Amino acid sequence: MSVIGFDIGTFATKALYLSIKGKGRKQQVSLEGLGISQMPVEIMTHWEEQPIPARTAMTAAMKNLVKTSKLKGARYAALSLSGETMIIKKISMPVTSQKELRQSLALEAEQYIPYPINDVIIDGHILNTDDRYGQMSVLLVAARKEVVFNYMQAIALTKLLKPTVIDVDALAYFNAYDFLYPDSRDNVVLVDIGATMIHITVINEGLPHTIKEENIGGQRLTEDIEDLFGLPPDEAEAVKLGTSDPPNKTECADIFDRIFSNWAAAIDRAIDMVKSEFPDYRPSRILLAGGCALINGLAAQFQSHFHVPTEIFNPLAGLKLNIKKFDRSYIDYIGPQMAVSFGLAIRKPETN
Repeated sequence: MSVIGFDIGTFATKALYLSIKGKGRKQQVSLEGLGISQMPVEIMTHWEEQPIPARTAMTAAMKNLVKTSKLKGARYAALSLSGETMIIKKISMPVTSQKELRQSLALEAEQYIPYPINDVIIDGHILNTDDRYGQMSVLLVAARKEVVFNYMQAIALTKLLKPTVIDVDALAYFNAYDFLYPDSRDNVVLVDIGATMIHITVINEGLPHTIKEENIGGQRLTEDIEDLFGLPPDEAEAVKLGTSDPPNKTECADIFDRIFSNWAAAIDRAIDMVKSEFPDYRPSRILLAGGCALINGLAAQFQSHFHVPTEIFNPLAGLKLNIKKFDRSYIDYIGPQMAVSFGLAIRKPETN
């Protein structure tokens, strides 16, 4: 395995490199390298209007991480997409094999895609089949070609790495969960709250049923704290995470409650989509990831709201570490932010 998983965001790019030996239950996973590189926010916010500066920034971040974060042993890179650049939807279509799926998917998928079919790259995965009616459930993913090619070129321009996988943020998180809990058939809700977006994957009996994204990330909370108290960004971020006391706890609590209500409502909407097909659906637990998973008391607040056990998802917690290279306390801190990178880093080059 020589794949670096790059989670490229508006504010930062996170990279993870693993060593995976063996198969099945005898598989051993060790951490080889990881790092975070800050991104030029203004450029990344408007990357669709000005893709070349954004591509340059992505290339620079990847090169910097390879050279400074113990990632030099890897030869391949895996990236993921999110937001309006891609469409992900569960659809129903006539039964076919996974091998034949791509041939028939374009015709079936055209009605769900708001772009000309020739302008997108389409893929799909069969979730389950119902032979009684000759139908199957398929997870459809479509991404604009220009976006995918821009990401691939950003990798190629590093002259250090080759592109191998372009995935979806939410599915990369699911792959990380599935890798660490391969036998799970539980009903779980995966929630990744980053700077600009919340990604929600509702798992039904071990398979992703509903995936939703909404533009209500943690940066909005930071900015509201800045505006209310007149704090600089770093101090507002510390207040958000709970590592610094706010000037007024009551007013700050009101801000938290508003943002939390938005996040909880987004999760409720995703769960309701599953319940529309499976009325008795109830999650057994919620797993939080992303930078906002570090907000003090957030997991407890979700648990109280949903009456469902809520935990922080740290894919690095059980990894074998070289204590001369990595500090365990830092790994425990950074782990929840590495869910997407982990899901990308476990991909194999031959899956391209």
